[in-house]
Amino acid sequence: MEQELQLIAQRLNKALYRRGEETIKLFDDCIAAPDVLSEALNQARAQQTGLPVPRLHEVTKCGGKWAIISDFIEGENMWTLMQAARPADALMERFVELQMRVHGTTFRQFTDMRAKYQRKISASGLDATTRYELHNRLDAMPRHDKICHGDFVPSNIILRDGAPFIIDWAHVTQGNAAADAANTWLAFMKIGETELAERYIKYYCEKSDTARQYVQKWTPIVAASKLAKCAEADRAFYVLHSEV
Repeated sequence: MEQELQLIAQRLNKALYRRGEETIKLFDDCIAAPDVLSEALNQARAQQTGLPVPRLHEVTKCGGKWAIISDFIEGENMWTLMQAARPADALMERFVELQMRVHGTTFRQFTDMRAKYQRKISASGLDATTRYELHNRLDAMPRHDKICHGDFVPSNIILRDGAPFIIDWAHVTQGNAAADAANTWLAFMKIGETELAERYIKYYCEKSDTARQYVQKWTPIVAASKLAKCAEADRAFYVLHSEV
């Protein structure tokens, strides 16, 4: 008999289910096949790096909708743990160390971050003067080829018996680690977690020996890139942080 689906989480344009030892990410009809296949390919490639990534099983159709099926990771969500353990310094340090582990890895087959951000800024809907300034700033930033998760937030880290697993590789690129840090800082700020945002950037800059000003130079670039495809409720936040 087919195993019952258990809803884990409902997110924008997708839902996560558990089926036995599998996780099924079921996409809404508005998500095109190339986007689903690209995400699955990113996850498969992330596995090849040796980073702790759930094993991909297959890409298929469930009830007429696209689905990605992977290992189910039984464990604790780091975001839930952070909320319960404020000020969560030990967890934040571990979170930053894991992100730096990702940044310490390279894999040349991921999308180039710079090219992706150029496209996204062009499609941001910002005025021409702001786009010009952002394109110029991006052109002037140092070129790196580090793995950047693109959505490195505590809710995408699962701890199983203390060992971390990183999920949701849809936005991974190769590029500058400081841009990925700016993205994580923005994610905390967007949900009103200013204290955690400050703790995060403090630990990240200390542990990676990165100037905070350098991360901040990336913030408008990253924020503008979000405008090409974000919820309407988030648009004002990203516009504000796109100011150069």
